[in-house]
Amino acid sequence: MMSDALDTAELLQVALDAAGMGTWELYLSTGSIHRTLRHDQTFGYAEIQPFWDLNLTLEHILEADQPLVRQAFREAELLGSIDVEARLRRGAGTETRWIHLSGRTFYVEGTPTRIVGVIADVTQRRAVEDRMRQAQKIEALGQLTGGVAHDFNNLLQVISGGLQIVTHQSDMERREQIFASMKKAVDRGARLCRQLLAFSRRQALKPEAVDLRRLIGDMRELLNRSLRGDVQIESFFAERLWPIEVDPGELELVVLNLALNARDAMPAGGKIVIGAQNCPALVDHDLHGDFVRLDITDSGIGMSPEILAHAFEPFFTTKEVGSGSGLGLAQAHGFAKASGGLVRIASSPGKGTMVSLFLPRTLKTPAYIPQLTSAVVGGTAVGIGQVLVVEDDDEVAALTVEMIHQIGYDTTRVASAEAALGALADRRAVDIVFSDVMMPGRMNGVELAQEIRKRRPNLPVLLTSGYVEAARRHAGTQPIKIIPKPYRIDDLRDALAAVRRDARERLREH
Repeated sequence: MMSDALDTAELLQVALDAAGMGTWELYLSTGSIHRTLRHDQTFGYAEIQPFWDLNLTLEHILEADQPLVRQAFREAELLGSIDVEARLRRGAGTETRWIHLSGRTFYVEGTPTRIVGVIADVTQRRAVEDRMRQAQKIEALGQLTGGVAHDFNNLLQVISGGLQIVTHQSDMERREQIFASMKKAVDRGARLCRQLLAFSRRQALKPEAVDLRRLIGDMRELLNRSLRGDVQIESFFAERLWPIEVDPGELELVVLNLALNARDAMPAGGKIVIGAQNCPALVDHDLHGDFVRLDITDSGIGMSPEILAHAFEPFFTTKEVGSGSGLGLAQAHGFAKASGGLVRIASSPGKGTMVSLFLPRTLKTPAYIPQLTSAVVGGTAVGIGQVLVVEDDDEVAALTVEMIHQIGYDTTRVASAEAALGALADRRAVDIVFSDVMMPGRMNGVELAQEIRKRRPNLPVLLTSGYVEAARRHAGTQPIKIIPKPYRIDDLRDALAAVRRDARERLREH
């Protein structure tokens, strides 16, 4: 039996050496640590040192990571285990490495007496994870490009239109409203740039107190522009939702990637629901304590158990080549773990998917930067015709309505293609429909124009887009007039006149 025990111990040591792991045993009564040579080699010493204790371990840890490691050892006495990663400076040199400490606490009559564990150098793994995160950021930025261009064209339209009409506006109150809309457009552009820079930066996680409700709310513009028009987004947040302590830029990237995954899982459109709730005193084999659960749920095609088993593997994807790197869920898993939480996924074929991130509660108060609200500028009816304006962006709509009023038309504004069809269904007087191409909802501007042509073939329709060529490709051979953003008031006047003239000519031909 003794020989068998020795053989087992030797085999275990061979396995640990092969894995590059050292063992350690912390005696809580004295703080001294008994360990193997591999442990000391990980800390940068060629030979085992004559003495080692917990204080010496902490002295080697970088100052920024020392509180994390100290807290992990304190919690291990209560929770029964330790699992922490930190950076250390090897020996007396300046080389910095990442280490992973994990272990189990042993008790005598309910009192913790020692913690036994292993140490491993995980610098290479962390470098690979960092490269994965950067690759995912690049992919996400690529998917954002179209939506961001649309947003910036909208902002330019607000500023350009405002500059053109403010000189013709004698009402001081109206002038102030126009200037306010232009300022909001500039602020929105600056905020959008900050978000893009946050996505693309390369740096270590910087946790801070975050209000999930505000973070997701601030992302709505990016999410709306990154998803197709047939994908709806809903959100709900528990009352008195706790703040969490995470890197906000990385969390935004995780939410964006999961939303893009959900979009791709709904080729015929559907709904994404983002929700959060408190999980007090959570007891799980992986987690203990207070957490906030962030759920991102879709109504898509779902995953089979076989696919689900590989969902968190880097570069695993069921998408076609060029449609995604397969890093989205792997990046979410790495982010949750690095933040002291975890990620779970539930899915079944035909019933959609729910990805849940459990993120640690913090007692710190999140910093608050007040968000700008939109205000629509009113207009005075001037009466040479009625234009139905279809635009979801309040600031763009406000300046567009003002420009159309100055040209001489009355306006009715709606925010979606569905609302436009509803307005036309009650047979209200409309002489022209002027619509953006990209809009939330199940129908874009081109599809709206096609539907109007079926219902009211003689009603002129004018579209506007920052993607004129893409919109024309979507329209195919149908003669749909499109004006590019940003446009000048003279361009808009000419385009409105042209679609009315074309409609009259078609009517005469029939």
